[in-house]
Amino acid sequence: MTMTNNNPYKLCVAPMMGHTDMHFRYLLRLISKKTMLYTEMVASNAILHNKSKKLNKLEHINDEPVGFQLGGDNPKQLAECAKIVESYGYNEINLNIGCPSKRAQSGNFGACLFDQPKLVASCVHEIAKVTSLPVTVKTRLGIDNIDNISHLENFINIISNEGVDTFHLHARKAILKKGINPRKNRSIPPINYERVYKIKQNYPNLRIIINGEIDKPTEVVKHLENVDGVMIGRAVCNNPFLLNEIDVLIHNEKILEKESVLEEYFKYIRKNFSKEIKITDFTKHLSCIFKGYIGSKHTRAYMCHELNYEKEPVKKLEELIFKEDLWKNGQDSITTVI
Repeated sequence: MTMTNNNPYKLCVAPMMGHTDMHFRYLLRLISKKTMLYTEMVASNAILHNKSKKLNKLEHINDEPVGFQLGGDNPKQLAECAKIVESYGYNEINLNIGCPSKRAQSGNFGACLFDQPKLVASCVHEIAKVTSLPVTVKTRLGIDNIDNISHLENFINIISNEGVDTFHLHARKAILKKGINPRKNRSIPPINYERVYKIKQNYPNLRIIINGEIDKPTEVVKHLENVDGVMIGRAVCNNPFLLNEIDVLIHNEKILEKESVLEEYFKYIRKNFSKEIKITDFTKHLSCIFKGYIGSKHTRAYMCHELNYEKEPVKKLEELIFKEDLWKNGQDSITTVI
């Protein structure tokens, strides 16, 4: 049993539904060796009651260090999940107390657990009894009208008393009662970095990781003056090589060549693709890399959909991503993941 997080990462990528699957994490690991990665959130029931006994979201290949994010409110069930997660070779278990979706609320997990800190404490206590992995918590700063710093401190006090020493703080509250969807919950509640800084000042012995609207390397450096680490979200979906840009600043790493990374990722696709898997499960994560290059609008559309209908999709993919003129700078339109 341990609760201490011995991986002193300065940079991590947020768990994001529909994005941080095993293929995207493999791509990100090719780009950054030191960034901590996380899975998509997986609800405890999805693990324990998976009738096929095969849950792809548990699988991962060469993406360590990587944490598995769990969602749930049943301490015993979460403990059972923790044992399964550890058996798959993950490096950390992260408990989601931040998801504001209706599904999470109906299952009493995610952000709605913020005002139930004793239940959260019971959850991490039971998890820690059965695993040697560090247990961390990702939370908002509050929910609805329960959002002043005293509420957050009460939450941290109760959870940290169970041994949790790392908190990922999304620097805004979650709005639950007005029915605002998760997308709007990432923008409508105002960002509050100063409160996260204050928490770090008040809890110098805890590791505080800041998250929310951070999309530039210089912003990461600035935040690291006040907290222990930075968690990047959708900015990485729009530009995976942002991790390399940050590594150059905070770890003195070298600038990577995109073509070299693509060659390695293509080898991964060729090795792991099968008829049971859609080729676009791999290639959807590449589409953003080609923004701004000649012909990239067509290439991105092909990678996200049409490639599935090719008789030889891997061969067609090779033609698409390694054609010479694709790498000439152009003026193609740019879209972003929100």
